[in-house]
Amino acid sequence: MVQIKPVAMMGELERGLGADAMGIGVLSSAYFITYILLQAPMGWLLDRFGPRLVLSTSMVLGALGLLWFGRADTLASATVARIVLGIAGAPAFAAAALVAARGFRASRFALMLGLTESFTLLGGIAVTLGLPLLADRLDRSGSGAVLAGLSLLLGVASALMVEGPGRRRDEGAAADRPTGATSITSTFLDLRLWLAAVHGGLFFGIISSFAGLWAAPFLRARLDLAPELASQPVAVLFAGGVLGAPLLGLLSGLPRWRMPTLLVASVACALAMAGLVHLPLGMGSLLALFAVLGFFSGVFAVDLACIRDVVDPARRGLAMGAANMILVVVGGPLLQLVVAGALDAGDAGAMDADLPAVRTAMNWFVIAAASTVPLALLVALTTGSGRGSAASMR
Repeated sequence: MVQIKPVAMMGELERGLGADAMGIGVLSSAYFITYILLQAPMGWLLDRFGPRLVLSTSMVLGALGLLWFGRADTLASATVARIVLGIAGAPAFAAAALVAARGFRASRFALMLGLTESFTLLGGIAVTLGLPLLADRLDRSGSGAVLAGLSLLLGVASALMVEGPGRRRDEGAAADRPTGATSITSTFLDLRLWLAAVHGGLFFGIISSFAGLWAAPFLRARLDLAPELASQPVAVLFAGGVLGAPLLGLLSGLPRWRMPTLLVASVACALAMAGLVHLPLGMGSLLALFAVLGFFSGVFAVDLACIRDVVDPARRGLAMGAANMILVVVGGPLLQLVVAGALDAGDAGAMDADLPAVRTAMNWFVIAAASTVPLALLVALTTGSGRGSAASMR
């Protein structure tokens, strides 16, 4: 919810903070940049101290950041608040991956990450459908206070329910020992990790950059919607992901199914994004393509499952942090700022640009989606997905 919060109040942020398209892009990306820089350190902290302490602390910090962002009256202050929120959010996904690796069988790892992504996308639905109404009733400050309260509740839940430090049964299994990526250096330099993370990042960009920020200007220009209504159809994309992420994770539980899953998802997203941007479609067809994109976008959990099988169990927190860092760089600030630059080439703001200008900018998402197809083959071939192994099926 915090990650994509600006999409639901883009018009208010432009008016209240005096921000143009690039300003909104920088504001949103401030979260990602901080989040990215802290992925490897947070992965080390998770391996060292366990998810319980790291998550509960981060949720308290998140509450403070949400209150700050709600009351910020300048672009600079709001950007600093987003940096604080990036610090608070940094351990979230790596912690979920570590809990899944410790507490569940290897064949269920992608499923558990798919379920994690489902909850993430439910947050997206809450932002696109609920946050505009909440902000309208309580203004930006009041809505920030409500989210801060939720963050504190999650902090308490983390302290009570999440495992602390220590190695769990999945980490200690001798038969589950992989052949590579057993040190900090080899983890960061492992080509398999980079290929899978970049591939996953291009899918993550569908959620974080397209649905999370630039789909609203696209829909406003494409369907001539009012700015305050432009983000609401994006809920269909998030809803598709809520269903698709766990199903794709369940399907790819065995390594031999990963190559087909990666390839089908890559081709489907490439075709859907191209059709969305360039075909003369009505609302119903556009929403159907949004659903397709959402359903297959969660396949980056399969990329992380490939990584899980090629790293030392003692380094899984670090590996997931490093992979998530690469993934978010590609899908977050990189795509966000490239599209912002394309939109700023015109004279209008993000929510006022005409359809040709918006379509030109959206072509970056078409290129990104098309790039996933050859990358899917490389990921499957280099990680051994499709051939299977005794260790990864345990």
